[in-house]
Amino acid sequence: MRALEDLPGLFDKIDLEFKAPDPYRQIVDIHRREQTSAHGISLEMEDGVITAKRTLQYISFGSGSSGNCAYIGISGEGGVLIDAGVDDKTVFDRLKANCISADKIAGIIVTHDHTDHVRSAYQILRKYPKMRLFCTPRILQGVLRRHSISKRIKEYHTPVFKEFVFDAGPFKITPFETSHDGTDNVGYCITVSDTNFVVATDMGKITERADFYMRKANFLMIEANYDAAMLAVGKYPEYLKARIRSDLGHLNNMVTARYLHDIWGPALTDIYLCHLSDDNNRPEIALAAVRKELESAGVKVGDGSGSVTDRDADVHLSALPRYDASPLYIHRV
Repeated sequence: MRALEDLPGLFDKIDLEFKAPDPYRQIVDIHRREQTSAHGISLEMEDGVITAKRTLQYISFGSGSSGNCAYIGISGEGGVLIDAGVDDKTVFDRLKANCISADKIAGIIVTHDHTDHVRSAYQILRKYPKMRLFCTPRILQGVLRRHSISKRIKEYHTPVFKEFVFDAGPFKITPFETSHDGTDNVGYCITVSDTNFVVATDMGKITERADFYMRKANFLMIEANYDAAMLAVGKYPEYLKARIRSDLGHLNNMVTARYLHDIWGPALTDIYLCHLSDDNNRPEIALAAVRKELESAGVKVGDGSGSVTDRDADVHLSALPRYDASPLYIHRV
């Protein structure tokens, strides 16, 4: 113990020398501090320098036969809308609430020509004329044939073709064949920085090409439309039940669950169940079916909440809301 007279006075200059390692530096070295701002920008501090990291943003504005539309983008770089079956005011209000600029959206990628996927396309394009309508020529013809949409929508059309990669915003996007009773139905593999976000909705069966791309997914938006038992005893007429069950209809929970059991690998970190039926399904039923199948393969399944427990999961599982917007999901890429 030092003598009292050897201790520094109040106004003496003090030369501090740490013999032991700086505990605060140890904390920084062991745990890289990450923070996500309200704008979806990931900030990482390493060696005392804070740098912005590229992040993928995803939000659904509605998912189901009442209307389908979602946004996928890169923070600060823009993105695309997936389908346009939700009213334009809801879409733009939710984008603004999440600090996402509609001016940087390259356009709308359309999966097929059913009303719940295209009804608001022209209104959205008119508000932002720089946006493009990315779809196959046959899908565009189906839109014009099926719906009372202005023929001027053709002015916004950029034709795309199955298995041919095209650029939209920061992404390289590959359309692929899906099985449904729309016109020339497609799914999309959306790629950035060797990361694949795959959209596979409205499928009566899983085609060979859909299987190929879904096995490459890091983030997967896949249909879980109906519970077989609920559909069997439900109010739908038999012809409609038959259509839903057919190879040109929709996937039921168990088909989706068993498929995810078969394809899951460590690269697939996030699963979004989409297009759940309001009459023949419930989110808790669909989630339970998929969770059970994944857990039977030894996969630790999180709930997509971002909690500490969820972060430790092998895969994060969410069901997209039918009528409301989802949270803004943010992923490092």
